[in-house]
Amino acid sequence: MTGERTVADRTDGRATTDRRLAGRRILELGGGRDPVPGAVNMDIADVPEVDIIADVTGEWPVEPASFDRIEAHHVLEHVSHDDLPGVFRRASETLRPGGRFHVEVPLAHSRSAKNDPTHRSEWYWRTPSYYAGGDELAYEVDADLEFALERREIRLFLTSGEWFARPPSWLLKQLSLRNPSLIELVKLPYVTGFMEFTMRKRG
Repeated sequence: MTGERTVADRTDGRATTDRRLAGRRILELGGGRDPVPGAVNMDIADVPEVDIIADVTGEWPVEPASFDRIEAHHVLEHVSHDDLPGVFRRASETLRPGGRFHVEVPLAHSRSAKNDPTHRSEWYWRTPSYYAGGDELAYEVDADLEFALERREIRLFLTSGEWFARPPSWLLKQLSLRNPSLIELVKLPYVTGFMEFTMRKRG
């Protein structure tokens, strides 16, 4: 975002100039009260730490091709599968060519995914591929975007958030590194799993 254009970036209709946001190259979706340092924080919550009040499933009051990176930490699982193609489309429009969309979501079968009643979508190993332009699955969700899936990995933890270093969880960790798609066959109630992936905008 550049210049002094006024954007209506608050849900109550008030506006702010983007001079105070100029120079920031990272947009965070749903950062709430704990945003990534130096990022522009866009969230539906009206709290002081939020720079732009907006719903990620609606219009994003930002300039096209205005950010190098978008962060979404445990946000997209709160978005329904019907709304996800629109979120990825707006992320693609907001990133500069070569920009990256970094996402962290709970693994579908893990305790953290099942316990939260506000979750609206489930994330499996193959799910990000549906939003990568050129992937054979992209047509199924109408998301033939300019994204390439650059990186994807799974992390397993005890419910306390610490690595579970004893068998069989050590074995599960190795399995997730060697063949992550097979980890979806494991449904252990004490295991919390997260998936991280990064999309790169082509160009």
